[in-house]
Amino acid sequence: MPTPRPFAVAALPSDPRLALVTLATVSVLLSGCVAAKYRMAQKDTPPPVPLHLAVTQPPVAAVVDTVIVYQGPGSWKREAFWDEYVVTLHNQGDQPLTITSATLADFAGVRRAPGDNPWTLESESKTLERKYREAGVAFVRYTAPGVILAGTGVGLAEASLMSAGAAGAATIFLVALPVYYTSVIMINHDRKAAIVAEFKRRRLALPLTLAPGETRTGSLFFPMVPNPRSLSLAWSGGAASGELSIGLESLHGLHMAPPARAAAPAPPGPPSSTPAPPSPEASPSR
Repeated sequence: MPTPRPFAVAALPSDPRLALVTLATVSVLLSGCVAAKYRMAQKDTPPPVPLHLAVTQPPVAAVVDTVIVYQGPGSWKREAFWDEYVVTLHNQGDQPLTITSATLADFAGVRRAPGDNPWTLESESKTLERKYREAGVAFVRYTAPGVILAGTGVGLAEASLMSAGAAGAATIFLVALPVYYTSVIMINHDRKAAIVAEFKRRRLALPLTLAPGETRTGSLFFPMVPNPRSLSLAWSGGAASGELSIGLESLHGLHMAPPARAAAPAPPGPPSSTPAPPSPEASPSR
């Protein structure tokens, strides 16, 4: 059996216009087929909004510093199907303290534990989204209009260039396509690994033991929950134990569609320029 020849990368055509078409087309292919779930957020994403929801239950002090939601301020993943609660925990006592678990209660009081795997969390959030909607809950992934991503016009410009010289570049594509598919696989693999690494770097793994006077800040990743009611932290230290609860009333409306606004009444029309005729009763008698 003859040994198959490996694919080789063809040189770009000498015609500058055709070379531009080739590069633009490969760029479109790469941007279109790289998995969206492996993309990081735009660099110009605004910073997270500080919340500072603080509760103290000696020897535990806890603060919800901020909550990062789907495509919201502070997002670091393009499409993150989870809610990231950034918390700061402090041990005020003179004995080691362990935060044993955390739970997030939704509007109905159903508690959910934080996740330790980004892809499992995304699957859970999508399942909950479907169940909430089937139950009549007006669930949305975000509560503010989505940001129009910069650079959407580039694809249109490149597509028009491709149509101008597609026929001449066809031969090159026959050789470049295998290289293109290999590139997409490598890009997806690298981006997936980067997301997992960042998720692990930010995640606050529980149980967590704090030495006397120690403070730790990290993220608890929960599936998307509408109108969260409270974040609870179970703790133990020495012979004592308890549960600290942080109210989340300030997050009312999260993942809920805003109520429809009633239509404004129509403004009154201009007065008629023609005077109304006098009524018969008002006519003078002869």
